[in-house]
Amino acid sequence: MTTTPTPAELTAEQWKRRALRAEGAMRHALWMSPLTYNNETAAEMAKRFRLHIEATYPDLIVRYNHQPVEVFKYADDCDCVDDGTESDGSNEYDNDHSMDGEDGYLCSRSFLGRVCGYCKDEEGDGPEWAPYSVLWPCPPVTALNALTDTAVLRSEMSTPASSALEG
Repeated sequence: MTTTPTPAELTAEQWKRRALRAEGAMRHALWMSPLTYNNETAAEMAKRFRLHIEATYPDLIVRYNHQPVEVFKYADDCDCVDDGTESDGSNEYDNDHSMDGEDGYLCSRSFLGRVCGYCKDEEGDGPEWAPYSVLWPCPPVTALNALTDTAVLRSEMSTPASSALEG
């Protein structure tokens, strides 16, 4: 029995293709050196590398930009009970409520979901716990995940239409 992957799941073949493409990008990065005849600066070399990656592996750029961000409840809003210390002297409550958020401590027991760190919902139609965010996987990542054939991926990524994936 085979199951169809959900939008967030990838098949083994898709993971393999992503790993090989990332390995190719890394191999190029390790191979690069500054253009000595041109007295290339580090910033110029980085720009040249970025242009190569954008031209050769635009899907990696899209995936890098559209990474998931985990969202948790604030410790003040969670339903956890502070039982005091455990028999070994540790305090489970403190361990689960010590991640410092922007506006206070977060509860690692109260996971709300994942949102895209890049996409924004201007109308505020996102999830109730993050209305101006887009649930992850967002549309650009979902579109990349839907590409299953290597030839399709190659043709999709080498056309001007790939800019539509940027979201």
